[in-house]
Amino acid sequence: MKKSVLGLTVAGVLLLGGYATTTFADDEGTTSTGSKVENVMMGFKGMFGFRHKGNIDSEALLAKAKDLGIKISGKDAEALMQEIQEALIKQEAKDLGIKTTDKDIDTLVQEVQLAKLQEEAKSLDIKTDGKDAQTLGQEILLAELQKEANELGVTIDDKDVDTLKQDIRQAELNKKAKELGITTDGKDLTTLSQEVYTATVNKEAKDLGISVEGKEINEVAQEVYKAKVKADAKEYNITIDGKTIQQIAEEVREQKIVKVAKDLGITTTDKSTQELMEEIKEKDSAKLEELLGENTFGMLGMGKGGRGMSGFGHKRGGHGGGMHQSNGEMGNMSKMGL
Repeated sequence: MKKSVLGLTVAGVLLLGGYATTTFADDEGTTSTGSKVENVMMGFKGMFGFRHKGNIDSEALLAKAKDLGIKISGKDAEALMQEIQEALIKQEAKDLGIKTTDKDIDTLVQEVQLAKLQEEAKSLDIKTDGKDAQTLGQEILLAELQKEANELGVTIDDKDVDTLKQDIRQAELNKKAKELGITTDGKDLTTLSQEVYTATVNKEAKDLGISVEGKEINEVAQEVYKAKVKADAKEYNITIDGKTIQQIAEEVREQKIVKVAKDLGITTTDKSTQELMEEIKEKDSAKLEELLGENTFGMLGMGKGGRGMSGFGHKRGGHGGGMHQSNGEMGNMSKMGL
């Protein structure tokens, strides 16, 4: 299932099959390209798979260190993670045909990033000769946005990145509004986003039997979020006693990742969540994008007075994307991990 180039920025996962309610993020470069090219630091084959429910998974950390031939005696978690990171960066560089001799880690990271961008650029028929990472990143972003715009029937002639993003957001929002029976005439992006958000949350609440009478929309959204998380927990036989909603959601996410991995024939024994995600991405990137879309834990929608957050809930740093907390009521949502 292909995701929008703007990430899950329209109400595409508006509580439909997942937890997230996302409308339009002011995502400054968030694009589907990020999943392919930005993970220079975050995607080194499980580098950040050592955290479990907010704590370091010492067993996974030690196992990874041993796998990489790193001595563990007398080293704390921070030291081991640093060595593992460096080893994985070097491994990635070698896989890309990059020489590692006499190069420091910062240099290798830059070269790996450039190599990955060059691969992505070539797949989009973008010339790479003489171009640095920043230039390639911008050209990839523009090409992906143009492709997305064409699919939505948005004209691309002489439009820069910012204009294309705005036009794509508007087109996607108009499409969602039409599905919900909301008129778009004379409404600006913020107003229409709020209406789409409100209508979708109310619809999901009704489907779940949640009363909306006398409640603020974000209060309803939180109830919907909790109801969906608990329903999934029940499906996966996850106990909820004494756990916060975030803890339950994290366990659900882990179980879903394991299930998708098994469905794809990936062995899950002694593998961290991040490692499984990397293998899922390599085998079926669409499955991973769908999984991430369903597990953007939080109600990331339009609050009064501001835009929402970017869709996946993880940073898309390759093109300058990231999390953008809205003003107004959405500020309170982050306190709940929403």
